[in-house]
Amino acid sequence: MDAGATDERKIASDVLHIRAYAEADEPHVRDLLGGLPDLYPHGDKWLDRTFGEIRQGKARLTVGEIGNDIVAVSIEKPKSRGRMKLSTLYIHPDFRNMRVGFSFFSDLDTRWRREGWSEVYMTVASQGAYEVERLVKAFGFACIAVQEDRYGPGRNELVISNVSGS
Repeated sequence: MDAGATDERKIASDVLHIRAYAEADEPHVRDLLGGLPDLYPHGDKWLDRTFGEIRQGKARLTVGEIGNDIVAVSIEKPKSRGRMKLSTLYIHPDFRNMRVGFSFFSDLDTRWRREGWSEVYMTVASQGAYEVERLVKAFGFACIAVQEDRYGPGRNELVISNVSGS
């Protein structure tokens, strides 16, 4: 790896600004998450419902910006017994492998620990699981289960959590 690539990675993560979602972000977030229906049946309807839950305070959306561009998005939904589901974690492809995902996820993990969640978990389509597992492993997350054929034949989902499956 050349020094220029290292500098570019450091710069991208250093200028990442992480903040709470504002309603004016909705068109940009929808654009970023436009591929959801390809991964999940009715992903567009799920996103519509989720924006309603965000407005009602039942879900939380966080964005990561570089300059004026939203390049990272997370959607979290509290569940029962101190559990939080990370429903969406998205890093724009142009900013992957530049430590943007690591910086973004680190901020989320710090907040979850500060807020005292007993477990944070996510489900990930098997075709994208390697990248997600590689990112979250440093924070104590691991695959604890596989939901086979969750969205149709061969469309498996991995359950990744920050607690052991035992």
